[in-house]
Amino acid sequence: MSSQVSVTIEKLAIGGAGVARHDGLVIFVPDAAPGDELLVEITLQKKNFAEARILKILKPGPSRRPPPCPIADRCGGCNLQHLTEEEQRHQKQLLVEETLAKFLPDIPRPFLPFRASPLSLRYRNRIQPKYQQGRFGFFARRSHEIIEAKDCPITEEVLTKEFARIKSELDARFLSHKETQRLEIYLDQDEKPQWLILGEEKEGVGFSQVNRFQNEDLIQTVLQWSQGFEYDRVFDLYAGSGNFTFPLAEQFRTQQINAVELDAKLVKKAREKIQGTGSLNKRVNYYLSDVAAFLKRVQFQPKDLVLLDPPRAGAAKSVMTALAQGSVKKIIYISCHPVSLARDLQYFFEMQKSLPEARQLKLTKVQCFEMFPQTDHVETIAELAVDTL
Repeated sequence: MSSQVSVTIEKLAIGGAGVARHDGLVIFVPDAAPGDELLVEITLQKKNFAEARILKILKPGPSRRPPPCPIADRCGGCNLQHLTEEEQRHQKQLLVEETLAKFLPDIPRPFLPFRASPLSLRYRNRIQPKYQQGRFGFFARRSHEIIEAKDCPITEEVLTKEFARIKSELDARFLSHKETQRLEIYLDQDEKPQWLILGEEKEGVGFSQVNRFQNEDLIQTVLQWSQGFEYDRVFDLYAGSGNFTFPLAEQFRTQQINAVELDAKLVKKAREKIQGTGSLNKRVNYYLSDVAAFLKRVQFQPKDLVLLDPPRAGAAKSVMTALAQGSVKKIIYISCHPVSLARDLQYFFEMQKSLPEARQLKLTKVQCFEMFPQTDHVETIAELAVDTL
């Protein structure tokens, strides 16, 4: 194949690159938009696919737009700013649908409409800029070069207003140092700006979700989906500092609530909140544990509700096995990566095959949430429940 070819972008792939085909070969093109007609240069070629970079936009796709951020074409923080928000949501929905269909071809997949974020800019309450010898900003795309930034349009302004002050403090401490300092700037739960160098300890934690505006919708959806059955116990696995634990405890006021989290700092924060509320202290248990290890000590019961919100890597196969064999009433799985969600659901349904039909759960609802506008990330909730309410 020639190193330069003309292609038309069909859709986006996991990770945000455009997908094109040429002479039977799939070509992944970063920074492309669906419908783009492009002249590209092949940068990597394998047996079944190739990667390419854009040399020239011959004809822009209908959803391509000028990015809202002036450094979006260089900064590695956002990779979909060149698409309209409507197209971003459409592509994310398509990716989740196609991924679940690939892993679960024989399972009905009842999708609900995509939930847009209240804000498409100024929504992030936590970011990780970099600093090196007077340069403050973010890593460039696919490199460790720092692109200087005086603002970040997807970040809440109360944080971006701190950029100049933070840079000044870093200049005083590290201007002559060659090492790159990796930072975290965040809003704490009192909505006050905080910052630290990654690896440093600091009291207090930030919001449990980067997009606190959309998080309210996410919580309300979880509470709504958790209704419909009588439960004896509620399990919140990968619970963090209690983003879902405490709303669930408020909704289910007579049930035992069991939260499991491996991060000691987050568990400490949650336990402090429990101690400050007498009624919660009697019925909310917060366990500092790996989820897989915790489930080895638990016997699920037919009237249990299980919520799990694992990291991007998903839950371990042993976790999904324990859930499949537990015969609980309902499971609500919150995912931030379509592939790990689809893989874990595949584990679950494979494990269920050995159970009697009456004990098997069905995939009853799936819904995508826009938690991270301008990026390729998407949040998805899946509900697994007994066939009839």
